[in-house]
Amino acid sequence: MSLSKLLIVPLVPIILSGCMSPKLADTTNISTYVENKNLSPQQACEMASLSITKANKESLHFYAPLHLERASDTLEEAHKQIKVKETEAAAVKNCYKVTQLVESGITIKAKVKHALSDSLAQLDMLSKVDKEKGFTSEIQDYSDDLVDIVKEIEASKMNKAMQNQAALIEEMIDLEIEIVTVNNLATVEVMLERAEDIDADDLAERTFEKAEIELKSAKKFIQSNYRNNKEVEEVSASAMQAAKHAFYVAQEVEELQELKADEAEEKVLYIESLFERINKRFDKNVVIGNSLYDQAGIIVERLDEALEGSNKNIQATATKIENSSVNTK
Repeated sequence: MSLSKLLIVPLVPIILSGCMSPKLADTTNISTYVENKNLSPQQACEMASLSITKANKESLHFYAPLHLERASDTLEEAHKQIKVKETEAAAVKNCYKVTQLVESGITIKAKVKHALSDSLAQLDMLSKVDKEKGFTSEIQDYSDDLVDIVKEIEASKMNKAMQNQAALIEEMIDLEIEIVTVNNLATVEVMLERAEDIDADDLAERTFEKAEIELKSAKKFIQSNYRNNKEVEEVSASAMQAAKHAFYVAQEVEELQELKADEAEEKVLYIESLFERINKRFDKNVVIGNSLYDQAGIIVERLDEALEGSNKNIQATATKIENSSVNTK
């Protein structure tokens, strides 16, 4: 959920107490303004309604909620007054007051975006990292908290707003770290749980402990490097590899423990067949007839020879191309 989507949440009614009813807009010159405009009550209300539409487009429910609430209430009152001949003049004044409140709210919006730029950026970051939308409600809660801080700015309580912003940013950063951790390590924890379910902590104790250490290390790394996407992916991949290793080693150990002599022989022959499958790629003598350790060593030597030969061929081809280019000049 992007920040722009957070800003289209429907306006929630706000109860304004006496201490939270600041002078939101200068309405002292409304009478003179009304006289100069010479609009009918209906025209004035239409103008006020257009101002509310403008306020919604400007997302004042987020950037200046007190102004928008006051403007909406004032327009509602004007609609009631316009129905009675004796209160038409008051209705017109209220309609102009709506316009002034909206314009004042737009001015406040610019102030809010500047003063709360850090928290707005952090809120947007939360929406970006929450790709799976698993933390939508938590992010919305912080969006609501930010609106409360905006109200403090509207009420001219800037110092309090800045203090609350600092605390809110810390909380949002903690949530960002949690989201990044879940995004990258939730599957690792599931794999470790699968390993534990087959008793990997007993059957493959060292391998399982290593996997736990890898997971703990990855979590610690993310705490300090949660925006270093490449390295976070790398340490998370390493933790997953360790978790899978613990799972599969435990499977093999459990199988080996239950083998009888003839079954153990079949297991060794199976391992040899895996080595020979690789060895056939080199088109050389079989490696069977040596210990498993030596068979692996022979395959490594043949791989090194193949790679060295391949590099020589590449170099020779490059040299030939270069010489050919020189001769054609």
